[in-house]
Amino acid sequence: MKVAFITDNDAYSGIWRQNYSLFNWLKKQWVDIDLINLYVPARFKWEPSTKHIKSNIFNTYFLSFLYGVKYVFPKELKKLLKDWKYTHVILWHQFLAYLYPALSKLNIKRIIIIHDLCLFYKENKGLWDIIYEKLLMKHLDKFENLVFISDFTKDDYIRYYNNLKNKNYKTIYQWIDKQKVNNEIKETLIKKNNLKDKKIFLNVWSEDPRKNIKTFLEIAKNFKGKKDMVFIRVWKKSPESEDYIKEHKVDNVLYLKWLSDDELIALYNLSDAVISTSLYEWYWRQIFEWHLYSKYTITSDVSDVKKIFKWDKSVYIIDNPYDIQEYCESINEILRNRWSSKKSINIQNSQKEILEYCTFLIDK
Repeated sequence: MKVAFITDNDAYSGIWRQNYSLFNWLKKQWVDIDLINLYVPARFKWEPSTKHIKSNIFNTYFLSFLYGVKYVFPKELKKLLKDWKYTHVILWHQFLAYLYPALSKLNIKRIIIIHDLCLFYKENKGLWDIIYEKLLMKHLDKFENLVFISDFTKDDYIRYYNNLKNKNYKTIYQWIDKQKVNNEIKETLIKKNNLKDKKIFLNVWSEDPRKNIKTFLEIAKNFKGKKDMVFIRVWKKSPESEDYIKEHKVDNVLYLKWLSDDELIALYNLSDAVISTSLYEWYWRQIFEWHLYSKYTITSDVSDVKKIFKWDKSVYIIDNPYDIQEYCESINEILRNRWSSKKSINIQNSQKEILEYCTFLIDK
């Protein structure tokens, strides 16, 4: 048995952190699995410990996209799958659905696609999303085996595609093991960004509309002038955010560009709370990172958050994602009880969860 994990994301995307994490996690469990990345920019450097990774089948994302529009199966990929005798293929997300017709003609026992839809909401309707929806997702209904990364994505599938009664599917959350926080990196972040003795509230998302970043900035505005508080965004600042900060003279928001995993973990650990104001989410490893490394989480009632953290006293769930007052009240309560949170949920890997995940992915 040999598994090919196919993706098409670059090293600086949040999606890459997720699929590369899953690849390493499965490899660590006993699965004979290789990673095939259709597109990798020249700036990317593979980790020295990683072997048997094929990359750069397309040297530009645009070329990869054109192949997808025309539903052309790359010859190099076909040769690779045959020569290395893969018996199972896992495709990362629905954008690779165009590969199904050609994969189904190869001697492959099991083809799985991993879902994180979120393409059909007015807040997220950009040109690329419309193109993907109309051109690249034509073959999605043909997949018999599906992994949903949350029940939210499963409900998306049911709503916009065929029902699931004839499919082999499962919602599986990718639990992550807690890593040791690097104290040297923490100290470097503190010195570099002037965070000593600061109360830190962290938001780690892109700036697209469904992330509801304006609400995060409005929360920060309510605490502006308090020199011991800082609201950190880990992303590139959008023109809209820049305009809002200037117009309202918000003086307590710090934008940091892309961080390494070790830096991000250290920043989580430094934070008094992680704040998510998203309108909807599919969730993967980030939600568990909040829990493992930050002291508190304040999150809107989206996706499967309430289901996963229902009884957790360190998590504040905001019913209305636009309710500034409720977010601020949660922050004030955290400040009154600083450092006293008790996490009541266990999200570490168990042997049963590992076996369940691996069995679903490679069995049958």
